[in-house]
Amino acid sequence: MIKVNLFILTLIFAFFGCRNKEEKSGISIQDIKDLKTRQYAIHGKVLYDRLCANCHQQDGTGLRRLIPPLAGADYLKQDIGRTIHIIKYGLEGDITVNGVNYNQPMPPNPQLTPLEISEIATYIYNVWGHKEGLITARDVEEYFKD
Repeated sequence: MIKVNLFILTLIFAFFGCRNKEEKSGISIQDIKDLKTRQYAIHGKVLYDRLCANCHQQDGTGLRRLIPPLAGADYLKQDIGRTIHIIKYGLEGDITVNGVNYNQPMPPNPQLTPLEISEIATYIYNVWGHKEGLITARDVEEYFKD
């Protein structure tokens, strides 16, 4: 019953709730051709909006020089595994994103499962100028083995 409800929710998001102004600098979730990648991105958007958007903003632009952007971020493109670790374990210290230095700690999210992390990663890596495709829970688990 829960799986059926999640499937229905996924379809509703896919057809009615995914194309909006927050994805203006990249592609819309509806533009993702692979159905599995789109499904992960839809679930990832829900998690992102709840856990990440307060700081990184719904459109991924960050908060000026306080919180780095995710949209078009060279830092994300350099290392998906590092991003996976940051989502789960947080980050402290200096980083440079698109030539701008940031030193604001990001809190960890230890409660997230590999599937939830993969959904968030699939979302952020397939909108706002990124086109990495599906990042699975198995991929996330592989990154944690390092």
